[in-house]
Amino acid sequence: MKNKKIKNRKQDQDVSKKNREIVALFFALAFFFSACVFIFPTKSGILGRIFSSAMLNILGTASYLVSLLFLRYFIMHVEQSSVKYKKKDHFIWSVVFIVSAAVLFEAIHFVFMIRVSGGWIGDRSYAFFKELFGSWFCLGAVAIMFFFSAVRISKHSLISYMCNFLRKLIASFVKLRKNRVQNVEQKNETRFVLRQEFSSKMPRSVFITPNIISKHEKEEDEKSCNFVRMIPNREKASKEVLNYRLPSIDFLSIDSTTNFDVNKNDFFKTAKLLRKTLADFGINAEVKDIIPGPVVTRYDLVLAPGIRIQALSNIIDNISLVMRSASIRIIPVPEKAAVGIEVPNLSSARVGLREILGSNAFKNSKSLVTLALGKTTDGVGYVADLASMPHLLIAGATGSGKSVGIHSIILSILYKARPDEVKFMLIDPKRVEMLIYKDLPHIYNPCTYAVNADVITSPKEAAKALKNLVVLMEERYTKFAKDMVRNIEEYNSKMVSIGDKKEFYIIVIIDEFADLMLMAQKEVEDSVQRLAQMARAVGIHLVLATQRPSVNVITGIIKANFPARLSFQTTSKIDSRVILDMLGAECLIGKGDMLFLPPGEAKPIRLQGAYVSLREAERIVSFINDQKFPRIYKPIVIKFRDKNSFDENERGDKGEKDLISALKLVNERGRVSQDLLKANFGSSARATNILSILEIKGFITKPDGTNKWQINYDRIRNYFKSKVIDKTGKG
Repeated sequence: MKNKKIKNRKQDQDVSKKNREIVALFFALAFFFSACVFIFPTKSGILGRIFSSAMLNILGTASYLVSLLFLRYFIMHVEQSSVKYKKKDHFIWSVVFIVSAAVLFEAIHFVFMIRVSGGWIGDRSYAFFKELFGSWFCLGAVAIMFFFSAVRISKHSLISYMCNFLRKLIASFVKLRKNRVQNVEQKNETRFVLRQEFSSKMPRSVFITPNIISKHEKEEDEKSCNFVRMIPNREKASKEVLNYRLPSIDFLSIDSTTNFDVNKNDFFKTAKLLRKTLADFGINAEVKDIIPGPVVTRYDLVLAPGIRIQALSNIIDNISLVMRSASIRIIPVPEKAAVGIEVPNLSSARVGLREILGSNAFKNSKSLVTLALGKTTDGVGYVADLASMPHLLIAGATGSGKSVGIHSIILSILYKARPDEVKFMLIDPKRVEMLIYKDLPHIYNPCTYAVNADVITSPKEAAKALKNLVVLMEERYTKFAKDMVRNIEEYNSKMVSIGDKKEFYIIVIIDEFADLMLMAQKEVEDSVQRLAQMARAVGIHLVLATQRPSVNVITGIIKANFPARLSFQTTSKIDSRVILDMLGAECLIGKGDMLFLPPGEAKPIRLQGAYVSLREAERIVSFINDQKFPRIYKPIVIKFRDKNSFDENERGDKGEKDLISALKLVNERGRVSQDLLKANFGSSARATNILSILEIKGFITKPDGTNKWQINYDRIRNYFKSKVIDKTGKG
């Protein structure tokens, strides 16, 4: 009988242990699920979003403590002593803990104006206690109840478990550290012996290549100098290549305005004003989210059923008037089933290039042509890979930040690639922006030898260089076909495996493409078209920038091969449609504010461009030039001359005659239009070209908000006077 009782007691203990393990497993899964739901609400599925929304509506910010309760009950059921606990008391104190937390958060929100919430429970309970005792007494009483219940539910369970866990963690860390030191000492002794044996067998005249340097030694060398990358180990590597150092991030200054201040009260007031403005026009909407950024803040609105987005677009001018801002942008937010209204901040923050280069997104990018573009509207750094674009089209009005954006693109690549990995072919018809890079070892010109390479400023030289680049592209395709590889990545991998020379990437950057097209449209357009269609596989990428994105500059053929677009502020809606195929760029606020349309995307991303000063760029260029890295490449020589090649003198004489004839016509008629020029010059393309020249030289202007040309008669008279002086020789 006694043995039977012992056996039954043992069975009851086994059943109790199994039940406790099942309950512990349940609370472990509940803790993991609730933590994931609250940390990653958008990636937790339908059930997770429903749970998160319900808990936030009921408990507000206190719902984040539910995960701690699940963790506490899991620990309680894992411990063997949990049978001594009174489950009813613990449940009551857990309820007191979570309810008092909700009321405490609601009290903190109203007393200190901090954006926390107690949900439905906190709102109702705090209103009741506030009416009875007042705000401060209610806050103190609820705080005492919260901390007392927290101590009660964590007593003998959570605190002891966490202390034991931390003690074991520290002990294991000390033991691991001790073993690592011993291993390193043994490794150093072994390495020293091996190097002694190796050096004793080697002749004294033999040069020790990097192949015999251990992995640990390489890591120590790379830590000793900032941003040092060594060329892949091969016997043909030169000493200059091995000693090249990438520039340090310390050359870029820390911008004090990078971190923008967030005044929550101002955002709440703006949201309230925005909702009231929409209500005045019969549009009922609720502000779902407020996403502050360095330059603009996005207010996500949930429209009432039956209200279309077009209703907001029709009153955008009225919204701008109420918000006291000239640049209001409306965008749909499909993932939230909301409409975003982007309102410029009263005080904007400048985004420094250093912050983007120091981000994990840039550091972890393996591409040599990674571009640090800027920050999104919610303050997150944004980088892009030029190799996947594969070409980039940039447009923006004067003063919108286009030139700074080009500097950021060049410096981003300089922080990633050595001169033997990436080279730049820089074309700057304006002769002012890119001359600081003329001595870089990265500079490339297929028409000249490496030592004579420079920034290209002449339209004739630019047309010739682009034509030679097409020849280089065809030669690389022949070489890749011979080695049976499809692109430059496969070719370089194969060359590394056999110890041969790799091919470098070529980045062609044209700062003012419109000026180049006016002077040599046919030659430049043909070369750009061929390069844009085929050059990606052989490592040639184009970056075209212009301040006048008209249809005769950015033609349909060019746009078709440039799926990636980057638009700064434009002067008109027409320019925005030309560059982005949609409106929006005319609503930007300038100073680096831009829209980036990645390839394959339907909607552009709004970014605040990374700022870098000219002095910072000069410091980086000076550091690279001081290393005296040699330029090594062979020029492309074209032995024949095309009969229809570009002749700058002939084109210049003909263009000047057309300009004088057009000015006389405009002065006589007192008006100017494309139809008028077409009727006199006989060609629509020629008329468009002359109209563009008149605008660039300042003879005609088109004020904002109008579609009528305004003629500058004083400038026309001065031009004719200068021609008379030149002919008489009195200049």
